[in-house]
Amino acid sequence: MSRYKVLKSVAHNIGHSFTSLMNYSGDDYVMGHILRLARKTSWDTLRIDFVSGEASPPALLVDPIADVPARYVNFFWDLVSRHGSDRSLVKVAVLTLQFDLTTRRPLFRDPRFIESPYICDVLITDNRGKDYTAQFKAWWYPERLDPPEKKSRSWWKYWSDR
Repeated sequence: MSRYKVLKSVAHNIGHSFTSLMNYSGDDYVMGHILRLARKTSWDTLRIDFVSGEASPPALLVDPIADVPARYVNFFWDLVSRHGSDRSLVKVAVLTLQFDLTTRRPLFRDPRFIESPYICDVLITDNRGKDYTAQFKAWWYPERLDPPEKKSRSWWKYWSDR
């Protein structure tokens, strides 16, 4: 028999996994990539709908994290099953990650890195209309520093300009 009660745990586990240090892609944590892209594009909120499989905005989902929503949609339904529930019980399932781009502070260990606060909300609504939520609040910073602009130089000046 499928269970409703475990959907609260599913909400917590999917949000915790998404914001964790285990969520790494390319050369930074997924959260770091999203924050860096948010700062570049001014899009501060990422939304993943686990039921429809849609994620937005596309500006926050470029390589190397373009496949993250699809991976998390599969992971979500796997969690639902492993927790003893069933997809037929889930009508709404959404993860919303929002960074506060106006608030920044230098990382205490290394002031080159600037962190911003975020809130990650997970909402699951079952087929009876009952909501199961989880919320995570903390600070994050991109570990990958954008490299400084390279000066272009002619190939024949390569050895003499060092």
